[in-house]
Amino acid sequence: MDEQDATPSDLTTAPAALGRWPPLAASPSAPPPYDDELAHFFTQSLDLLCIAGFDNYFKVLNPAWTHRLGWTLQELKARPILDLVHADDRAATRAQVTAIARGQEPRLFENRFRHRDGSYRWLRWNVRPVPGRARIYAIARDITQQIRLESEIVAIADQEKERMGRELHDGLCQNLAGIAALSATLSRRLAAHADPAASAASEIAKLLNDTIRQTRDLARGFVPLGLHEAGLEGALETLVGNIRQRFHVSCTLACDHPLTHLPPEVAVHLFRITQEAVHNAVAHGRADQIEITLGCQDGQGLLSVRDTGVGLCVKVSQGKGIGLHTMAYRARMIGGTLEMQTPLRGGTRVLCAFPLPASPDASEAPDHARDPT
Repeated sequence: MDEQDATPSDLTTAPAALGRWPPLAASPSAPPPYDDELAHFFTQSLDLLCIAGFDNYFKVLNPAWTHRLGWTLQELKARPILDLVHADDRAATRAQVTAIARGQEPRLFENRFRHRDGSYRWLRWNVRPVPGRARIYAIARDITQQIRLESEIVAIADQEKERMGRELHDGLCQNLAGIAALSATLSRRLAAHADPAASAASEIAKLLNDTIRQTRDLARGFVPLGLHEAGLEGALETLVGNIRQRFHVSCTLACDHPLTHLPPEVAVHLFRITQEAVHNAVAHGRADQIEITLGCQDGQGLLSVRDTGVGLCVKVSQGKGIGLHTMAYRARMIGGTLEMQTPLRGGTRVLCAFPLPASPDASEAPDHARDPT
């Protein structure tokens, strides 16, 4: 049903659950047609331009849609828009449009849109509803290649972290342990001859053992020890212990509902998000208390990292730091969302909401954890 065939009450009361866009105050009058000059400009854009109705159908599309997604413009207009959105992204897409429709400042959001060949393309949307015309005006940009490159960069970074962690643990720590053993032996021999240098040798051995412990802690920061054996909860417990020891801050972990069947890729991304959030709390927020919680609510997983520090600096809070960008990317790769909050009591809270596996018996990672294409 086109909005021109609907009454105002149809447009303003139809629930989103029935496939419509969020209810808005609408006018039954049709929007005026754009002139030929604007139409020519519309068709020349390399971005995907569209005008949609409140009934969840496209009304006007430029040719870039066919070039990027394979569908003819007639095919796209004949199907509900949300039917073409990846199943894991539909709820978030509807929520974004709902928030904008209720007066929230329009902002960019991303989802996966089905190509005619069955694959999905990542699109970044800029949406603005116009209630008086019963229209939604939107620009979408294909960022699939950008997502693929980001995925490769993050994968390489993770591999390099693990390599460095192994080198520190198996290489440098072993060499230092050998030197510490020799120093201890030297100290005993010097003491046996009542040589005053014995105390110096003993002090060297002690310093070396302290350095070994610090290096092992550093190695554990690079390699999420226990992630594959004990799961995400076990790896987070190890992380909490290391934070307490290295930074002398109060760090706690609460798992309200154990998530024992997370795919390995999802667990790694959640661990790295936690690690980066804790680093920001210590390095930028100067926090002395950090609370990590992991559980589920309303059918989705929730990871929260809250600190009582001074909050993040402007540069970091506005997403200009590489760490926040990487955290947001990791959340997106598991089909989740990342939100930075400033609690009333001060400090910062990083909240990641993510979908849970459909079945604990699933042996493969869900679509949102696979290759972004």
